Amino acid sequence: MEDLQSQIDEINSRLDENDTSLQDYSDNLDSSMSDMQSSIDDQSQSISDLQETSGQLTFPLSQDTIDLIKEQFPTGLATLVAGTVTVTDARISPTSIVLLSVSQANGTQGFLSYVASNGSMIINSTSNTDTSIIAYLLMN
Repeated sequence: MEDLQSQIDEINSRLDENDTSLQDYSDNLDSSMSDMQSSIDDQSQSISDLQETSGQLTFPLSQDTIDLIKEQFPTGLATLVAGTVTVTDARISPTSIVLLSVSQANGTQGFLSYVASNGSMIINSTSNTDTSIIAYLLMN
């Protein structure tokens, strides 16, 4: 009889351990679900914020808006001579970000790069026979 009672006690002990493990798993699952819901709520708020502000820019743009955009993001054209050109503009700084695009391809095109300093930038092509017209957009 004692042997049977011992086996029953062992089974009860294992059931208690399983209950504890299941409870821990359930608690972890609840916590993960709560974290996921918080993330979904944050993303929903971001979408709501975008929807609220999306109608603030109306088209066609007014001339004042166009002038403001041009002031904030200056653009220009520069023609490469032997694969290089220097652009002078007081708004250029060493931390400027410049987007370059070929407006008109001439000569043998290469890959474009730039080096910005205070008041100017040098646009270079990897081809010294590149004489393309380069469009640039300056962002500070």
